[in-house]
Amino acid sequence: MPLVSLFRRWRGFTLIELLVVIAIIAILIGLLLPAVQKVREAAARMQCSNNLKQIALASVNCADTNQGLLPPGIGIYPNPHVAPNNGQGDCLFFILPYIEGGNLYNACLGTDGRNNNFATYSGWNTQSKPNVKSYTCPSDPTYPGGWTNPESSYAYNGMIFGLGYDWGWGSQHRFPAYISDGTSQTIFFTEKEVRSYGGQSGWSPDSGLNCWADWGPAINTVDQNGNPQNLVGAATLPMVQPKFGCSNTGQGVGGCGDGNRANSGHTAGLNAAMGDGSVRFVAQGVSAFTWGAAMTPNFGDVLGSDW
Repeated sequence: MPLVSLFRRWRGFTLIELLVVIAIIAILIGLLLPAVQKVREAAARMQCSNNLKQIALASVNCADTNQGLLPPGIGIYPNPHVAPNNGQGDCLFFILPYIEGGNLYNACLGTDGRNNNFATYSGWNTQSKPNVKSYTCPSDPTYPGGWTNPESSYAYNGMIFGLGYDWGWGSQHRFPAYISDGTSQTIFFTEKEVRSYGGQSGWSPDSGLNCWADWGPAINTVDQNGNPQNLVGAATLPMVQPKFGCSNTGQGVGGCGDGNRANSGHTAGLNAAMGDGSVRFVAQGVSAFTWGAAMTPNFGDVLGSDW
């Protein structure tokens, strides 16, 4: 048979056949997509966990280097009194040299009135500088916030890292003596989205913007005497995947998490770094009692069975 005749017998797909093939491909994609999303979320959660581990270990290394004195949540450090070449900022600023951010810390030398205008490594000099990769979680739907202030997807426990200024605000604590409940039983850092504009109290650190030059990355804040402001109860529980779409005057639209509480973009829970450097994924259904016990450093309470 001539070769030309063989080619003439071949025909293309009919429209119905093409539609069937397309439908089969669409079904396969629909089946695979949830699996791909789960893999991506697992990878993001692992990266987030690793970030928190680095942050917790850096805070311990920072304390060890400074005679056991933990950096304050906001204040002056490492000298608890105003002094030349002191630092002023929050604990995420003070641990920069211990998390491969020494160059950024050194670049922030200037003056600061809260350190009597002495030469000061000031957290406010981080403005307009690049964000620290270890301070952002891949699952944070509110990052980047679009601000020149340095942003963070993480928060420190205000019961551990309190206020520390020379004019009598709060006190700075020693590690590990202050953590008498046990470093493996006490949360040091956890998650909080960059923009958390859904607070019911009408107030949150830095008005809901998680700016780590100041005390934005705080939960369980304390007053100037070191007393906790929101310690126990359902209103202190972490929020998992708060909706997006809340706003704050002058700051635009962001997440609806409460800026006074831990909140996370992960599915079914959030990461929390303990005082021994370990990281735990805390389930969404954790009780207020257990969460409160994990936040307190020296109350003698014991974590519940749901931990």
